[in-house]
Amino acid sequence: MLSKKAAFLILVLTALLWSTSGMLIKSIDWDPFSIAAVRGLVAGITILFLIPRPRIRDFGPAHGLAALCYACLSISFIAAMKLTTVANTLALQFTAPIWVAVLAPLVLKERTRALDWAFMAVMFGGVLLFFQGGLSREGFWGNILALVSGFFFGAQALCLRRVGPNSPAMAIVAGNMLTFAACAGFMTLPLPDAKGLLMLLALGVFQMGLSYFLYTIAVPYVSSLELVVITMVEPVLSPLWAFLVVGERPSGHAVLGGLVVLGSVLVWSVLKLRSEGAAPGGAA
Repeated sequence: MLSKKAAFLILVLTALLWSTSGMLIKSIDWDPFSIAAVRGLVAGITILFLIPRPRIRDFGPAHGLAALCYACLSISFIAAMKLTTVANTLALQFTAPIWVAVLAPLVLKERTRALDWAFMAVMFGGVLLFFQGGLSREGFWGNILALVSGFFFGAQALCLRRVGPNSPAMAIVAGNMLTFAACAGFMTLPLPDAKGLLMLLALGVFQMGLSYFLYTIAVPYVSSLELVVITMVEPVLSPLWAFLVVGERPSGHAVLGGLVVLGSVLVWSVLKLRSEGAAPGGAA
């Protein structure tokens, strides 16, 4: 059993691993479907290896729906990364909390409070400030796909919460295998170079495999809104890798926007912990 505080920390670690996506995907000279297929296969095998006692009999309709949402999220996100900027993709994908805030009361009977809406507005404003100058109108279909990925990111959180403690990791394994099955027929040659293949391995094992295994550990102990809001630190962490790898320094707007997002998530989390206590189970 985890405390909610521990679950929050796991989600932050998950976001840290997710934040490597832009750096890795942009550095692979291959088409989106091929990347999605290989990443899905490697991630699925990784998670299956990490699950202590995988049980297929636990798989039910909620798992299947979560798997479908995961596959749609994965494919649309990678395609968006290739068709528009990293800034556009991450900013538009993080419309996910809005979908969760609207649908969670209907689907899961999880209440969205006025304070939640207020903090989400501040967080999203911080994301937009963070990417000021990086956002553009270029890549229309990439921007559309980024919005689609935001919807499926939120839908995935709702479905995983419906699964609850009943082997949510198995839903992600199925989602990765579904991604592979859907994209494998579109894979092209030649293969990426050695560096690209290494990046693909990192995408599958760490950026998606290990990260989603951690994500599913937190699922039974938080609400669906908490699943997506805590991970809103991801777009703030992404430029950290750009700084460490290529020495790209963030702008003043990026620093300010990052502080707004991190501060908002921190304050929102503290208020959640104080109002609901540290008992497991979330706000279901």
